[in-house]
Amino acid sequence: MPVERPTFSESWYRVAALKPRLRSTLQTHRQHFRGQMWHVVQDPSNNQFFRLNEAAYRFVALLDGRRTVAEVWDLCNDHLGDAAPTQGEAIQLLGQLYASNLLMGEVPPDAAGLFRRYSKRVTREVQGYLTNLLFIRIPLFDPDRFLDRFLPIFGTVFSWWGLVLWVGLLATGVYFIADRTGELVSRASNILAPERLPLLYASFVLVKIFHEFGHAFACKKFGRAGGSGGEVHVMGVMFLVFTPLPYVDASSAWALRNKWCRVVVGAAGMFVELGVAAVAAVVWSQTGEGTLHAICYNVMFIASVSSILFNGNPLLRYDGYYILSDLVEIPNLAQRGKEYLYYLVKKYVFGVRQARDPSHSRGEKAWLLFYVLASTTYRVFISVAILLFVADFLPFIGALLAVGAVTAWVLVPLGKFIHYLLAGGELVRTRPRAILATAVFAAAVVVGVGLVPVPDRVYVEGVVEPDQVQVVPAGGDGFLGEFLPSGCPVTPEGPALARSANPTLEARRAELLAQRDELQARRGAALREEQAAVQILDEQLKALAEKIARVEGQLADLAVRAPLAGVWISPHIDRLRGAYLARGQPIGLVATLDALKVRAVAEQDVAGRLKYEARPDVAMRVASRPDLQVTGRIETFLPAGRRQLPSPALGFAAGGPIATQPDDDTGTRTAERVFEIHIRPDASGDVRLLAGQRVVVQFTTPPKPLAVQAYRALLQTLQRRFQV
Repeated sequence: MPVERPTFSESWYRVAALKPRLRSTLQTHRQHFRGQMWHVVQDPSNNQFFRLNEAAYRFVALLDGRRTVAEVWDLCNDHLGDAAPTQGEAIQLLGQLYASNLLMGEVPPDAAGLFRRYSKRVTREVQGYLTNLLFIRIPLFDPDRFLDRFLPIFGTVFSWWGLVLWVGLLATGVYFIADRTGELVSRASNILAPERLPLLYASFVLVKIFHEFGHAFACKKFGRAGGSGGEVHVMGVMFLVFTPLPYVDASSAWALRNKWCRVVVGAAGMFVELGVAAVAAVVWSQTGEGTLHAICYNVMFIASVSSILFNGNPLLRYDGYYILSDLVEIPNLAQRGKEYLYYLVKKYVFGVRQARDPSHSRGEKAWLLFYVLASTTYRVFISVAILLFVADFLPFIGALLAVGAVTAWVLVPLGKFIHYLLAGGELVRTRPRAILATAVFAAAVVVGVGLVPVPDRVYVEGVVEPDQVQVVPAGGDGFLGEFLPSGCPVTPEGPALARSANPTLEARRAELLAQRDELQARRGAALREEQAAVQILDEQLKALAEKIARVEGQLADLAVRAPLAGVWISPHIDRLRGAYLARGQPIGLVATLDALKVRAVAEQDVAGRLKYEARPDVAMRVASRPDLQVTGRIETFLPAGRRQLPSPALGFAAGGPIATQPDDDTGTRTAERVFEIHIRPDASGDVRLLAGQRVVVQFTTPPKPLAVQAYRALLQTLQRRFQV
């Protein structure tokens, strides 16, 4: 059977005679994780922490500078039996302590060489600090005395009374903005407008100052209450994607024994942010346009977006990550997740018998594997998004960062892996198997990604419209009187859709009719007495009849008829009763709801593929009901691009996918040309579309390998963003 933990090590002779001891300034705190006792060693000089299990702590605690390492190891074996550290684990532990500058004592050259591989960790940290240009921290001052002075005031925020006050504050903020959610959403589309960026940045800094002091005061409060941890000695500036922001080092919270105290410290920044946002919501709702109004809106936006996407997201190493680590009681979750994934590959793929399992229970295994896969995927996504964002504003810097990212995330790890595969000490006995497994995996990836065709689909959005629809305008100036209710079936020969009254026209007609009666009476008298005047009166009657006909035509136009057979749609006509309508003013529309079509809109990067490669049959899903699918068929592909959307529902302002001009009040004028596609839904299906619905249309093109699809997407991204 393979030996999981070999007791002896061939390098033991190098350290057996050493007499090291821990530095006297170190502090130790006991903590429980998943029912096991752990010891957290704190170095107050640099606020660094080192976690030891019970067996490792027993070994380290016996290092007093008088006993040799061999004597300490023998004592541990006498007291702990199989739970004692093996010689290899003891060497690794000593190396880690040595690299962390926690050991004192003379180290001979051969042992120093043995430990040198562990000291590379420090070098990697420095290199990471210098090369991680997206996240640079510069410490500025020690806020500990300031926090001590004001802790009696602000520390009460993190109490049960503070929680009650916070909930009440949030409820008040929600109450004041509950009826203005539409305005809140509409303003978000322009928050990144260039003229608003300076004020947005100032608001961001303001929110982050409150956020960081929230961490600091919470850490100080619970550290003082628990008698361990709580010191905050570093506050400075962090350059997040070249943007200076405040930060505070509250890592001493790791020394807190109660996990719920550590959770509160981790959540304190978001706790304070949301409280500040609630106050901003009240002020925003009670102020008019101006600088204060804009700052309050920015504070609300920043507190919500940053809390959800960044600080509260456990997949990034911000507040949410540390909260999750404490809740599941798995410290150093990200690093141990990577180590566990490496362990699985080494043991089950490469066949390394002595691979070290970083997990301590079955529950930890599931968490570690899930977290490393989920966080890696999300971090790649968010990092690419940040690179593209920077490239939009600073193309040259974005290109440099992209080259650096490819080097750091692809080339360097690949080079290290190849070196490990060809020269790694762990693979001495299993190197052929490791190389073969790697070659098989690489071949499978090449075949699967580069040669095997997979479905190539395109998704665009569209709106459902009646096949025939005509806007019904008011036929003349007048006050709306009678009308048909919305939803009635109508025909051109049927009753009037709406009828208006125009007292001026009616009075004019009465006046003209009176003039006609007078002229007719005069003509009758002239026939008996003055024949010559009859001809003149006939001309006057003829002209008057034309005027009467014109006025009566205008009065007839006040009765609006259906332009086609269909359904009368005017949902708000009740509000217009008695209102004055100008000639040509739209009052509703008539549509043939029994025959519908979908007007889909495609952007330029997919329009060519849809026109020349897409199959005629498509599948559609209603945006609000993705569980319902409707089939259809392409009817028309309009050949010319246009800058007008068929409906505002497809634009950014209404949550659609198409970018629109920010100064367009209608929300239909696009930033770039788009191409319209008309689709006829199948009438034979069980699902019926309704006019006005937004649908997602799935087009199918010939299958292509993933590599071809990815290469095409890369070229389109470069062309769209950098005009390459």
